[in-house]
Amino acid sequence: MSRLLAIGSGKGGTGKTLIAVSLAHALALEGERVLLCDADLGLSNTTVHLGLERGGDLAGVLSGKRALAEAVVPAPGGFDVLAAPAGSGALADIGEDQAKRLIDTLRAAKTYDRVLLDLGAGVDATTMHFAASAEDSLLVLTPDPASLADAYAFAKLLKRRGAKLPFVVVNMAANDTEARRTSGALGMTCQAFLKEVPEYLGAIPRDAHVQEAVRRQSQLLALHPRAPAALAIAIVARRLHNKIAPGPFAIRASGLR
Repeated sequence: MSRLLAIGSGKGGTGKTLIAVSLAHALALEGERVLLCDADLGLSNTTVHLGLERGGDLAGVLSGKRALAEAVVPAPGGFDVLAAPAGSGALADIGEDQAKRLIDTLRAAKTYDRVLLDLGAGVDATTMHFAASAEDSLLVLTPDPASLADAYAFAKLLKRRGAKLPFVVVNMAANDTEARRTSGALGMTCQAFLKEVPEYLGAIPRDAHVQEAVRRQSQLLALHPRAPAALAIAIVARRLHNKIAPGPFAIRASGLR
């Protein structure tokens, strides 16, 4: 059975898809068999980040007309992709029944060790259903106060559905202090109102190499493997792979100062 990791962000503009794509690559480098499923069914753009002409046949899997093995496509970096056509909006109105069918299909896939679900931004019912159905979830936020408020909304709704709180990654951090302050503010709010603190997995520094990779529709870890953001993503992937708690070495290794 595959282990599902849902990657969400309370709002758009956090760099969630770039992190999802890069984590898929980094986990594949750790030796995992990985499938990246673009679960932003209204505004799929994983294939754009990867420079792929097509992302397989997600619609066929949702309808039950295509087996998962026939519907996926390989991506640069050693993992597979399942997505709707970029920008089509064709699957925007699926209900929870179809969402449940997709989750069941992905979980039953013995071909993969882990399936990453790149969720849509926000906290609509389908997005939260995907997040709550996964064994693990990862919440991407930035130091922007609006991102922090929306991240708490994501965590609250996830817990309301009976799921555990997500892991947390702070993206576009200026430095270690800012990243930990952001994560700490979310943790304090969660402790006050949810009586639980989400686990902090690390920070991804603001890095011009990221924008270059997005413009070139290339994998960050392939294009600039020693860039600070790439090193930080690799550390987060290793933590997920090894299921170990973060230590202070991680921020130093990621290039944050």
